[in-house]
Amino acid sequence: MALSVPRQAMPPRVIMPMRAERPTDGLRRIALQYDHKDLSEATLNWSKSRQLGSGSYGAVFKGEMKDGTQVAIKMIDLGALKSSGQTEDMAGFDQEVATLSKFRHPNLVTLIGWGKHYDLPHRYLVYELMTGGDIYDRLMKSRKRQNPVAFHWYERLSALSDAASGLSHMHNSNPEAFHRDIKSANILLDRHGTAKMADFGLSITSKAGDAKSCKVDTISGTPGYACPIYARTGQVTEFSEVYSFGMVILEVLTAIPPAMADNTKPGGIGYPIEDRIKPGLDGALGRCVQLLDPTASWPPGLPEELGSLGIRCVNAIDETKRPRFVEVVRALRAMQDKYPTPSGGPVVMPGYGGYAAIPEGDPQGSGLSGLPSVPYMLELIRADDIEVERLPPHKRRLHLFPSLDKASGRYTAPVGRQHQPDLFESWLSNEELRSCISRLAFEVSWIPSGDAKITARGNNPVTLNDQILTRNQPMSLSIGSEIGFPYSQTGELALFLQLRFAPATMDSACRNAAAVAPTAVLDFGEDNFSNGTWALRCTFVEGLNDEELSDLPSSVTEFKVERDAPLVIGRQHQAKELERLLSKASSCMSFISRAHVQLEVQSGALLATNISNNPVYVDKKPLSRGESRRLCPNQVISFARLDGSTHVLFISFEAILVDRSAAKTKAVR
Repeated sequence: MALSVPRQAMPPRVIMPMRAERPTDGLRRIALQYDHKDLSEATLNWSKSRQLGSGSYGAVFKGEMKDGTQVAIKMIDLGALKSSGQTEDMAGFDQEVATLSKFRHPNLVTLIGWGKHYDLPHRYLVYELMTGGDIYDRLMKSRKRQNPVAFHWYERLSALSDAASGLSHMHNSNPEAFHRDIKSANILLDRHGTAKMADFGLSITSKAGDAKSCKVDTISGTPGYACPIYARTGQVTEFSEVYSFGMVILEVLTAIPPAMADNTKPGGIGYPIEDRIKPGLDGALGRCVQLLDPTASWPPGLPEELGSLGIRCVNAIDETKRPRFVEVVRALRAMQDKYPTPSGGPVVMPGYGGYAAIPEGDPQGSGLSGLPSVPYMLELIRADDIEVERLPPHKRRLHLFPSLDKASGRYTAPVGRQHQPDLFESWLSNEELRSCISRLAFEVSWIPSGDAKITARGNNPVTLNDQILTRNQPMSLSIGSEIGFPYSQTGELALFLQLRFAPATMDSACRNAAAVAPTAVLDFGEDNFSNGTWALRCTFVEGLNDEELSDLPSSVTEFKVERDAPLVIGRQHQAKELERLLSKASSCMSFISRAHVQLEVQSGALLATNISNNPVYVDKKPLSRGESRRLCPNQVISFARLDGSTHVLFISFEAILVDRSAAKTKAVR
């Protein structure tokens, strides 16, 4: 399982043999030995149908032992190794057994045992079976043009935290252990998403108990990940290992490999992260944030924190300025606390062969698994005694995690004090007000094609668009509908908490980072916008006050979206208009792409798609490259520039629905 399978986009690790380092000795004393016959039976005589991967010197097979335990069995062909001019010990067989038998940790892959063939030059390593693939595979699958498998930001952050914990254990043990081949392909995931470090064939341990480094004669590792100081001196330290892990952090953020085969480069290897992010130069964090992998749906703020940590780890000039692994672990855990995993969201891990597992909500494989698991959410608009804008984004969103009613085919998500206690507590510090929200206040239900409905369930009143709902009577729900909690059902209708129904941004169904336009869009139901046409009206420009903006002609400040032709906004399409709008902030033009945003009318609604690498926001929420969002009247789409590590909005447009019957353009409000 931990075999490093050659990949077209990733060059093989470099090993420059100089002398044998490790003799084979005493394995029976430290690990369980399996008979070759038992391993053959476990793999159906090394059947191709059981093969999980292969490399130059062997393959990995899925096996089932006599007791029913499923395992991964790595077969190492020493004959192929020797014929390539390398020595037997370079397979790392003995060292892997020794390291994994000595260092036990929840985030280091478990070695169950080993075996050998007495007639053929074959050795075998038996591991726990990790069915979630590896980080490199997950990144590649998330970027596929067809049938991408989502690798969410919280899964990536969790995997980094897990792997760092395993590595920190190795480096804080006595003697200290050094992996020497840290890379995304060597971080494996189990079916629950837990990450574990694997492939310890190049690992070594310090000879003296207090030694903090090892001098090696064999410079090994994978191009792009290997620390340049280690490659130059042969001195492996915790800091050289941190460098490799820092490259993994930047790779996880951007989905850009640290190295890849490139015949146009010296040695046939290119270094995309070094070339594009330039971690050692000023502005590296800004470049990293601009290159974010949008398929992860990163929450605002996290990329800057994670990118800063990664850039610290890869300080190439002075390795002592890099953090130690224990500091990396603490930083990643702090990020997990600050940006918690959305509660209740199923984590779907891909199996081998690239097939996605069926989500829990679709056990029969009905074909619904292609839909996002959380298509809707509720956005906090107003709450008594707090300023909503001061809350972090994840505290302003209530994601609707549903269960499936097989009889009706409807997904239903509960909302109430019992189901989202932490959110309601953060919104309403007044306990008396919180008690005015029922344990189950209402339910939101839908079918895959839309048809969203809200049903009041509690004794306390709930409003929909300022009308009190009748208990247990379903009412249609549209994107942009407002749900409120009033003080009472009698007298003046005063709300102490107000929410807006919206499409979820966590897992957009139409995301395809490589495409110009989405390949699929969830139908959220008719929003009754079909009787009008759409336009974008500029409402804010950096450098202009309201009076100066209102003095500009509508031909400059308004862009109409025709029903039968998509509108692309960008420097190539509205150069004169944008230059006039940004006359007092001309430097912002560099943050507008030639083709920045595409707008089109679908089923009467306005669909906005980010088709650039520059930041776009809808109602101050990021819209990633390739992501689409349906706009309601009065929603605002904005472009942002980079100021250090912060996005600053410099121009905003309000979506307006034009009334055809009016002689002049009129916004429906």
